Amino acid sequence: MIRLSHLSMSAAIAMAVGQPVHGQDIAQRVSAVRNGAVELHFASRPGVCGNGDEGISVGRSMHMGRYDADDAAFCAPGPVRVRLRVEDGTVRDIRTSVGRPSPRPSDERTTDLGAVSAASAAAYFLELAKSAGSHVSNVAITPAILADSAYPWHELLAIARDRETRSSGTRSSAALWLSRFAGAKLSGRTNDLSAPDDDEPVSDDSQARTSAVFALSQLRNHEGVPPLLQVAQTNPDARVRRQALFWLGQSGDPRALDLFERILASR
Repeated sequence: MIRLSHLSMSAAIAMAVGQPVHGQDIAQRVSAVRNGAVELHFASRPGVCGNGDEGISVGRSMHMGRYDADDAAFCAPGPVRVRLRVEDGTVRDIRTSVGRPSPRPSDERTTDLGAVSAASAAAYFLELAKSAGSHVSNVAITPAILADSAYPWHELLAIARDRETRSSGTRSSAALWLSRFAGAKLSGRTNDLSAPDDDEPVSDDSQARTSAVFALSQLRNHEGVPPLLQVAQTNPDARVRRQALFWLGQSGDPRALDLFERILASR
């Protein structure tokens, strides 16, 4: 008869059910490195692709970093790969890529945590976004959003409203992704950040309306916010509504965040 200690029994159960590494476990493993680089990777949400370096796309309408539409290798699907620079057990920088792995710097000691669950990764990076210094807080949001099946709009809303401890850059980043989630919800694609009409040609009428939305977003003293709020909720063109939501997300106006909450909390 085989007897297992409490610890070994827990380990056996975890292996049997494939229990993921929790965000707190990732934090402990990163902190244990003390100094150097830490790498990990996890599954990306549908529609995410990249060039293995700074260029990342979410669908065909949203691009981050260095984007080259003529580069056939640009939009390679694959896991989200994150490299963290750690000093004295504290994360000082985060670099995120998707697709083929980029070469490692030869002069830096690297600890590879390997594959982690997307849910655990999202939880870990959201915690950094809520608690780290301004630079790390800002760049931590992207890998949290790119994680497969992540739908952290509650956490993003809290960050976007936190004017006491979060920088304007971090709040703006959170609001940007809130606008994407709200746009997806209005399009009936709750957790899909790829616009459903990415591949459809833009009509002259739709182009004129989106240009008008942009003009509203440029008005001073938030004068364009009330009409943008109306457009986002009532315009019959889904593309125009999403554009209004995008620019509302860039406005930093609390009324925009209130609208995002109403949309995302609705059934």
